[in-house]
Amino acid sequence: MSFARIFMRIAVLTGMVTASSATMAGPVRCSVSNQDSTCVGHLTTAWQTPPPCPNQPGWTTAAPAQWIGSQYSAPQCNYQAPPGCPAGTDQLVSPTWNGSSWTGLICQPKAPPPPPTQPPGNLASICESAIAAEMARAGFNGTNGTYRGVWGALQGPYTLGGGQVYPPEMFAGMGGSMRGGQGPGDFYYVRDLGNPSAGGATGGNGIGVCWFQSGTANLTGYDYLEDLSSDGG
Repeated sequence: MSFARIFMRIAVLTGMVTASSATMAGPVRCSVSNQDSTCVGHLTTAWQTPPPCPNQPGWTTAAPAQWIGSQYSAPQCNYQAPPGCPAGTDQLVSPTWNGSSWTGLICQPKAPPPPPTQPPGNLASICESAIAAEMARAGFNGTNGTYRGVWGALQGPYTLGGGQVYPPEMFAGMGGSMRGGQGPGDFYYVRDLGNPSAGGATGGNGIGVCWFQSGTANLTGYDYLEDLSSDGG
């Protein structure tokens, strides 16, 4: 047998053995669908940072996160709400967070409410009643003398500064003798329509005037004005 023929037979036999081995081996072990308990996946590792509490105003850390062998535990966090002003006060300056507490809150007492505004009818009644009572004490009842007490509409208020008796440029040449007032305060006047002679040279009427504490019905003075050239009561 020639050498070439022997070599060919050896090559064919080797190929048959190789093919048979591949066919009998099946899938590669630990490949997809060919795994058992001895197959271990690839492990990867990475640095873990401890979880913090929220980095926002009001939050503090009571206990930091702890490493428990495979991971960090959750930290213990506390929240402080910003303080407010107590009842009866207004906030002037808001509190600020310094990292551990709230500081800088400034409060002030609430301003008292303004006194209630009196209806004009109430002020008119208070003013006219005071003048009528003073006239009655002086002996004038509305039928004798020049005083009549037939009142028109109350006019005002006119704001008076400290020491002012009448609004500027009003009631020049007229005078009275009752319990006059002065500012600061509110000034009102009302004409006595039944006493035109009290106007004298001015041609006006007798005039009731009253002073009140600003914005209130607290009467601080009253008078009945006539032209000084008139002889009315």
